[in-house]
Amino acid sequence: MEETNKYIDKPAFQEEESSFNIMEWVMLFVSHWYLFLFSLAIMLTFAYLQNRKWQPEYKSSGTVIIDESRSAMNSAQVLMQGFGIQEGFRNVNNQVIMLSSYDLMARVVDSLPQFRTEYISKGRFRTSNLYGWSPINITTDYIAPEAYGILFKINIYVDDSYVITEEEGQLPKGFYIKGRLGETLQHHLMFMTVDDVSGNLSEKELYFRFRTKESLINEFSSRINLSFVMDGASVLEISFASKTPARDVDFINKLCDIYLMSNLERKNDAATKTINFINEQLVQVSEFLEQSEDKLSDFRRRNQLIDFGGLTGELLSKASNYDNELNQIRLRETYLSYLKKYLQTNLSQGVVLAPSSLGLNEPELMSFIQQINDLIVLRGEMSEKNLFYSKYTRDIENNKSAINEVIKNMHTSIEIQKQDLNRRLAEVQRQIENLPEKELEMVSIERNYRMNDSYYTMFLQKRAEAQILKASNTPDNNILDRARTTSVINYKERSKTFMIFLVLGLILPAVFVVLKELINNTIRSGTDVEKYCAFPLIGLIRRTYSDSPYIVAENPRSSFTEMFRIVRTRIEFLAKRKTDITIMVSSSESGDGKTYFCINMASAYAMASKKTLLVDMDIRKPSIYKQLNCDNDLGVSNYLANQCTLDEIIVRPEGAGFDFITAGTVPPNAGELIRSQKLIEMFEELRKRYEFIIADTSPIGVVADAYSFAALSDINLFVIRSNKTNKFFVRNLSNQLKIDNIQFYSILNDVDVDTNNYSYSQYYSKKYTYYGRSKTYGVGTYGYGYGYGYGYGYTKDKKRKKKHQGSDSYFQYYQDDKKDL
Repeated sequence: MEETNKYIDKPAFQEEESSFNIMEWVMLFVSHWYLFLFSLAIMLTFAYLQNRKWQPEYKSSGTVIIDESRSAMNSAQVLMQGFGIQEGFRNVNNQVIMLSSYDLMARVVDSLPQFRTEYISKGRFRTSNLYGWSPINITTDYIAPEAYGILFKINIYVDDSYVITEEEGQLPKGFYIKGRLGETLQHHLMFMTVDDVSGNLSEKELYFRFRTKESLINEFSSRINLSFVMDGASVLEISFASKTPARDVDFINKLCDIYLMSNLERKNDAATKTINFINEQLVQVSEFLEQSEDKLSDFRRRNQLIDFGGLTGELLSKASNYDNELNQIRLRETYLSYLKKYLQTNLSQGVVLAPSSLGLNEPELMSFIQQINDLIVLRGEMSEKNLFYSKYTRDIENNKSAINEVIKNMHTSIEIQKQDLNRRLAEVQRQIENLPEKELEMVSIERNYRMNDSYYTMFLQKRAEAQILKASNTPDNNILDRARTTSVINYKERSKTFMIFLVLGLILPAVFVVLKELINNTIRSGTDVEKYCAFPLIGLIRRTYSDSPYIVAENPRSSFTEMFRIVRTRIEFLAKRKTDITIMVSSSESGDGKTYFCINMASAYAMASKKTLLVDMDIRKPSIYKQLNCDNDLGVSNYLANQCTLDEIIVRPEGAGFDFITAGTVPPNAGELIRSQKLIEMFEELRKRYEFIIADTSPIGVVADAYSFAALSDINLFVIRSNKTNKFFVRNLSNQLKIDNIQFYSILNDVDVDTNNYSYSQYYSKKYTYYGRSKTYGVGTYGYGYGYGYGYGYTKDKKRKKKHQGSDSYFQYYQDDKKDL
């Protein structure tokens, strides 16, 4: 039969639309509000529980002034050089390294024995370190190595007894120790005494852990933060961040004290070495001085000589001067011998005694000694495991080699000076030998006495200077501020946690909805139909929850019925007549709701007082008769097989306003019967009797029966079920049908209006906005039917009879009808 309306591939007007519609996604999220509500409730509960575990983390800090100015003070240069405390040693960067050195940390830990035992309280959500306010104190005499690091649980009872257990599985199962407060506990793991320091200790459950020295050093070394308060300043801030601020304050204060003490000890150590060296020389010189003094006194007494004549005194004075110069040379030789021996054997005992401390001016040697002293101090502040330890050791060895070379050169220079002095002294000696015998002897004794006396006096003077300087030693650096707790650094953590879980509570359901949307392969909306189906959409049928097949007839004022009126009107528009229309209804597969649609479509025509016939053409799998409570003994297949007349197969179902022809007995040659000439004759006869004929055919995506029947129909409808029909199957099938030149119009069935309210309302609104203004209507447009259907406003509310320009009001208008379905 010739088509009454040729369909052009595209609608008369196609709006340019973006494939991404933000409002559709918003409404999709809104339709899943319960997921967001549930997710937010769960995540905010997690956030609350997480914040219950939150504990404030405090910053504790103290400041130290590193005084670099002393290195530039001329008055203190001798002190600094003499004691080996050089400008390079007091460099600010070196001080930072020293403050975090292993050895300094070890001294601090040794001076804080209370750190070796940690007391811990566990609550339902929080675990707290009880440093400074523990109700018990544990005094240890012996701790086995395997007991360190284990978290012990101690339960204290009202009778002053306690039980120690271990819950982490680090000790054999069933570990159990029982003791009493104030009494010594002896066990192979520990000898200790537990005392009640609170005074009112009742039943209590606490935890404690023994810490090794190494673990404490590693902990504080990793947590210490050293920084200058501003660029260019020499004020160094020492800070820690933890949940136990009192412990950090004690550590910082002790670190500053020991740091300053260590600095003073290094300076005093150099002074002590100078004094000890001088004392060793004084012991030797004093013996020679006493001998020469006794000999001089005895000679004068025996010979009754008090003074010398002019020539004798002059020669004696020259000889004494030369002897003093030789003494200085001997002192240099003594120092060089000491230095060479010290470098070979005692370098690990501390800094090297500088020559300036003995009044010796050796610039080249002094430079190397300054460097080696700096390196010795820096190396002494770290353990052998430190990466810089081996570097400093290599530098020290290199300096030792350089110093030994300088010592060798100095010995050569000293020998030359000694030879020159001995030559001049020999000339004076020859002149003295020409003196009378007694004067000659007197000069020799006097000269020996003066030489020893000068030597002794020089050492006494050097020792006094060294003692004065040692007594006046002060640390190079000063504590500007003692340690204190300054601020809570993690106060934003709770709000941050809430924000993170809040965002997660929104993201997780959003991701779920998006993934669900992306992996969905079914058609759900009119937009999907336009995108995946080659046939124009002429109607949406909302979801109902009624078991009755006559929903349209039973609910004439519902939005559900109005949707069928819209489809009815559009079919008349497409056929360009209001009667004598044959409609074929098919689908891509079984279960899309075409039978459901056919029954209610027939009811819609019957409501308009149209003589309507519903024909079940699915003779392979008849089903309508079951819903209409009719017999399937005689039907289309029986008529086509010449087993009955046409009048015998036409029935009027109970409660229906239309006639019905059932499919009949399932034949073995269904395909041949559909293609028979008698079928054409049957429908020619039926068209004479009825204004509208609706034929429910087999799914065209499964069998080819609908292909044969398409030539007999005026309008072919393709039923798509929302959230069920596969979008890719529909795309392929509709494209193939178009290639085969078989024109269909699509119906989207089982639409969930509550879930898809926005998308469907917007869909209709766009179409109505254009076509409602145009006088040119093409096949596949929706504005005409919408306007017609909207006019059926069976209500007493006059306000609702007004035509609205937006389609959102359409669904809102019938929103209350859901209770009727």
